[in-house]
Amino acid sequence: MLSGPVLLALPVVHPSPAPPPTVRSADVVIGALGGVGSEGSRLVLARRPGGLVLFGELGDGGSALRLALKKAKARPVLMIDQEGGQVRRVRTIGPSAPTILRLRKPRATELQFRDVGLALHRMGVHVNLAPVADIDAGGATGFRSFGSTPGPAGLRVAAAVRGLRAGGVAGCVKHFPGLGTVRTNTDDGIAIDRRPLSAVTRDLATFRSGIAAGVRCVMVSSVIAPALFRKPAMLCPQTYARLRKMGFKGAIVTDSLDADALRPYGSVGAVAVKALAAGADSVLVTSPWSTLQVIRAISSATKSGRLDPSRLDASAKRLRALR
Repeated sequence: MLSGPVLLALPVVHPSPAPPPTVRSADVVIGALGGVGSEGSRLVLARRPGGLVLFGELGDGGSALRLALKKAKARPVLMIDQEGGQVRRVRTIGPSAPTILRLRKPRATELQFRDVGLALHRMGVHVNLAPVADIDAGGATGFRSFGSTPGPAGLRVAAAVRGLRAGGVAGCVKHFPGLGTVRTNTDDGIAIDRRPLSAVTRDLATFRSGIAAGVRCVMVSSVIAPALFRKPAMLCPQTYARLRKMGFKGAIVTDSLDADALRPYGSVGAVAVKALAAGADSVLVTSPWSTLQVIRAISSATKSGRLDPSRLDASAKRLRALR
């Protein structure tokens, strides 16, 4: 007869390891087609990038693009530059130039961007790469800005963000941390903001306005601001850390990696890997051939361990959330 309870040894059940991330290198790439039906577009769509930046592909209202995407079984986040004035990919819709809207009440900006959002939404666009949050301080891109002081400009940045959201698309404030003083467009060469730290950080207020208004996307530029960092902003971890510290939780995308400002830092593929390693969620390019190069480079860097698949998986989810 037993004098106490019998203790039975139970098998130890170990939890199953979490499945590895299923992210593909193309998932964090915002590519370009070079026109619907072109050789480049067929190659790009076969790789199904996470996003596409559009140029002339909406000339027919987007019907050919929608058909091409359906055939390729691709569901990219569609983005377009519809800032207003001179920078409009769809010439038949607004908004007015920022230099005009800065003279009107913020409500006018909100209403015009709402109408733009409605029109883009009907065409299938998910993200308008606007508004520009740079301060007009005499730089090469001042005509794209809402003003020369952070307060009034910030009111219009926030209004544009709200308007786009009301129209059914996401906004994307750009070009963090700001291009307002640089004399060289980053597309054409190296751009350096040589102002002291106090001036550079003061002009971040417009980006804070956009974040407070609920913007879901921020574009980081290739400007060099020695007061903050000595490399292009998109290649510096401090850039992304600062944005997150400002309370931004959405998708951080790069400006075009095809910009001449980035030539000293390697091939377009090498720069893509550096930007992602620094903290970018997605990298943007403006030609189909760059799209293919960047996808290959990211794939190689992931296999070699230079890029963490788990981190890219989280970034891809932030990009997809913009749909």
